[in-house]
Amino acid sequence: MTKSTRSATLLLIAAFLLGGVGGAALHATLERQPPQREGRGAGRGDYLARLTDDLKLTAEQRDSIRVVLDHYHPRMDSVWESIRPRFETLRGELRSEIRIQLTPDQQRQFDDLLERRDAERRRRDTTHAPR
Repeated sequence: MTKSTRSATLLLIAAFLLGGVGGAALHATLERQPPQREGRGAGRGDYLARLTDDLKLTAEQRDSIRVVLDHYHPRMDSVWESIRPRFETLRGELRSEIRIQLTPDQQRQFDDLLERRDAERRRRDTTHAPR
């Protein structure tokens, strides 16, 4: 395997992992948010709105599913908090390995991209924090 083939393979694997980890993090974040409002971007309310739209839930079904989501919310939070440190470590390792593959200019762009994403995540976490 040539060096360029190996680098391309590693980059492809890293991109796949970053997408998977990012998707899992987003899913976990959305699942643990309190239902602030119905509609898009509302955490559990967003999930319930998607189910309502996609499955054409009745009002009774929607209300029952909201009870189920509320019931599991504390346990989901607990699980997420127990794995968060491992997730953060893994994300840091992944970002470091991706960064190594980039030119200095791309590294600066990557750092800026990550800072914007991290700031947005912090903003969302603050916006959806329990009141």
